[in-house]
Amino acid sequence: MIYRHQPDRGRYPQSLYDDDYCLRPPTLLWIALAFLSRGALLPLLAGIGHYARVNTDAMALMRGLWRPDQLLPALLALPVLYALMRRTPRAARAARWIWGHGRVFLGLAAASDMALALYSLAPYRDFSGETFVTLGTCAADVYFLCYLVLARRLRDTFADFPPPHSA
Repeated sequence: MIYRHQPDRGRYPQSLYDDDYCLRPPTLLWIALAFLSRGALLPLLAGIGHYARVNTDAMALMRGLWRPDQLLPALLALPVLYALMRRTPRAARAARWIWGHGRVFLGLAAASDMALALYSLAPYRDFSGETFVTLGTCAADVYFLCYLVLARRLRDTFADFPPPHSA
């Protein structure tokens, strides 16, 4: 497999590499993945919380945070989360391909999340509490889009994947 871009190994301190000598994903990437996958993760957490007998007020709050329009961005971000979890030398070719195109997937997820949030604001002319939450969501999407486009370490992290084990 030929890599399109290899990160400069001397650019980063040794502590930023894992056991396979690949750049560790930054914490902000984990946060972005959780945020953009919330359309699928919140129902999953609500289901787990139901069986764990979590307080009903907390469950109602969690259900109130979920909207059906969050599913599209989640469907774009979940493959990247899968590839991140499978980022080992034994990973399948599909996981490697998804990881190599992860910035594109996450950029599309953030852009669609922002577009759907702004579209949901169209019928409301007054500023209510929900409007400010939606605008905060849009601000987070813009921040994550800028992070995906501008951060060199993130670009190097997505270009780095452990080489496959030889047969």
